[in-house]
Amino acid sequence: MAKALLLAGSHLLCIVAGGYALNAATSPRTPHDSGMAPTKSSNRSGHEFSSASAAHTLATEAITASHAPLFDVEEAQRAAKIFAKGEGEKRVRELTADGKQQPTDPAEFAAAMLAWFRDDLKAAFDFMQAAGAGTLYDAVLVQALKSASLEDHLKLAKTLLESPAIFRVGEIMGMRLAEMNPAEAAAFFKQSGIMQERALLQTMIRGWPEDQVPRFLDMAMAVNDPALFQAFLKSTNPRKQAALLFLLDSRADSAQAFPWLAELPAELRGHLYRYADPSVPLDERIAQMKNLAWLKDATPEALREGALKQISTVDIHELMKSGPDYRYAFRHGAMTADEILTAVKEQFPELAAASEYETRVRVFNELASEDAQGAFSLISNLPEEQRNLAVIHQSRWSFRDNTPEAFYSMIDLAPGPDSAEAAPARADAWNSYGQRAYREYGSDYIDWVRELPAGVNRDAARASLAALLKRNNQADLAKEFEAP
Repeated sequence: MAKALLLAGSHLLCIVAGGYALNAATSPRTPHDSGMAPTKSSNRSGHEFSSASAAHTLATEAITASHAPLFDVEEAQRAAKIFAKGEGEKRVRELTADGKQQPTDPAEFAAAMLAWFRDDLKAAFDFMQAAGAGTLYDAVLVQALKSASLEDHLKLAKTLLESPAIFRVGEIMGMRLAEMNPAEAAAFFKQSGIMQERALLQTMIRGWPEDQVPRFLDMAMAVNDPALFQAFLKSTNPRKQAALLFLLDSRADSAQAFPWLAELPAELRGHLYRYADPSVPLDERIAQMKNLAWLKDATPEALREGALKQISTVDIHELMKSGPDYRYAFRHGAMTADEILTAVKEQFPELAAASEYETRVRVFNELASEDAQGAFSLISNLPEEQRNLAVIHQSRWSFRDNTPEAFYSMIDLAPGPDSAEAAPARADAWNSYGQRAYREYGSDYIDWVRELPAGVNRDAARASLAALLKRNNQADLAKEFEAP
């Protein structure tokens, strides 16, 4: 309970800080921003590369950390009924200076906008498209379309098939169908012509909530069109696709009811079981991943090792993204890395029992970008080779957009010497990072590399910079950084 209170409290602090940070977020990024705090590695060099994007990150967190609704839906719907015809549009235009500014009263704006949608759905939608953006407008749009008849919603969607606006309108259609009785949803679906409109079908599927996949199965069985199942299985949310595939595979009559399943590409099947819900038995997920091309000829030991690496990456990342905000708690000192590892093991006991190492390294991967030194405690006692490879991998993938000092502070947690496997991995990390850093910081990055302390990272940084300069027709300068 204490941890939960800390998490909630830290979110409130973030909301306050985010308001202060909004103006700073609009400042252009420069290599030498004296207004930003130095990185932990600032003592390594006279060049400090700070990022004004830190303020933007904090402001974004202030929005995402708060899950409170922007307005009371029931109250807005009641208030909307008070507006006479035409009054909703008039009030919306007053509140937004005819679409030129954000409304200052979300509750009144929501009520007026809902009234306008009731009077003229297409005109209200067009106004929102021209004037509105952000979470308030989207929240109102969801409620407005849910209040409209399905027929009017469909009519609007079909006018937008060639417009980017179809994406959200179609998604909301999927949300609505998922809330209906599956038989009624199927009846509407069959007479709607959605199957013939690819853009609408795809966006409807994308909007279907992940926790309502069993309802999709019921609806699709009533529609009785294999193409509908196949469209869902080829959509863009692998967790959702995997949930449907597992439901289909789990049926005793699967072969008779869904004969087309036998033709499902093996690679897709293996891919989706990698993303299956953690409640699916781990051994079943591993067995199905043998369908992947790179694992189909693997020994049982190699199959298990490769699958566990992939599964742990997916499951722990999904937990960090959609579950308790462990990254936020870690960043603000509410939880230590070891406490978060313990919480993850409790969430995934089968995975933790199968590979404590993979579980530990994946949690390190998720936390390292927040505080490399703090996360390092998770892997500090691993054998040197495993530890170095974990650090280099995260430097390559999670720190590629950070300042040079932040990147160095991470990769220098693996100071070498390098094994035959670690050496090319380190070179790849520096090659990838150096291109971006040189493009962004130019000569300041060159000066920074000059001042790096001796060691494997200095050697790798100089080698990557020499190659980069040669490619940019600066052969004379490149010679300075080439190995003697």
